[in-house]
Amino acid sequence: MRIVPMKNLLEDAYQRHYAVPAFNVCNMENIQCVLSVANELRSPVIIQAHYLEVEYAGAKNLADIAKNVGADLDLDIALHLDHGATYEHAIRCIQGGFSSVMYDGSAAPLEDNIAGLRRVVLAGRAAGVTVEGEIGTIGQTTEFGGKIENAHLTDPASAERLVRESEADCLAVAIGNAHGFYTADPKLDFDLLQEIARRVSVPLVLHGGTGIPKEQIRQAIPMGIAKINFSTALRSAFIKSMKSFMDANPDELGLMDILAAGSKQMKAVIRDSIDMCMSAGKQ
Repeated sequence: MRIVPMKNLLEDAYQRHYAVPAFNVCNMENIQCVLSVANELRSPVIIQAHYLEVEYAGAKNLADIAKNVGADLDLDIALHLDHGATYEHAIRCIQGGFSSVMYDGSAAPLEDNIAGLRRVVLAGRAAGVTVEGEIGTIGQTTEFGGKIENAHLTDPASAERLVRESEADCLAVAIGNAHGFYTADPKLDFDLLQEIARRVSVPLVLHGGTGIPKEQIRQAIPMGIAKINFSTALRSAFIKSMKSFMDANPDELGLMDILAAGSKQMKAVIRDSIDMCMSAGKQ
């Protein structure tokens, strides 16, 4: 298995009109699930960790686990920091072996977002690492449920300026997508996406893939979406399956068996996500 800059994967997806699925992980079992299904379906994938997940597991630990789990696989993957909030988060992941980092300055004024992102881009260029930015806020809450103040969709003119001045490799946009489970039927704003894509010439990223109907994801991909994030659906499937197994086997002390129960359902979600992204067979 080869850990490559995320830009390498996104450029092919961007040109060939599929998306690379990005799956959040925090431990060995999660990584095993992603790589197993990716190998089975011959799909490029991005293994990513939110900065809180990185703080839990350690950047180098996650990189080493991915390398060891995938040592015998013929796959190209990227290892990505999701929603890095500071320059220091990005540097720790670059030093730990990540091939891509995100700097999320979306809650800051545009000038501050540009300045922070540009600083990370310069570090990423020196290390051969892809850098993702974000403009607009993804729904009303963060990935782990914290309330976002001043939530707003992406402004196309601001997106154009952010990419031009920061030279980011890809851009996460807010077009009606949201983190977590949707409280109403999701409805992506395709007119807004079209205008952003007209102004911005880098691959676009759709966060909040959990719960967006397949037909909307498939419509967004040829309009410039080359990376789609999946996290909540994976964690929910894993936790529910473990709970069911433990309820049915209250005296079970085999941690491997308990974790395996969660992994089985997580793999099913990963397969569905790869199907939505149309990335199967692209390796």
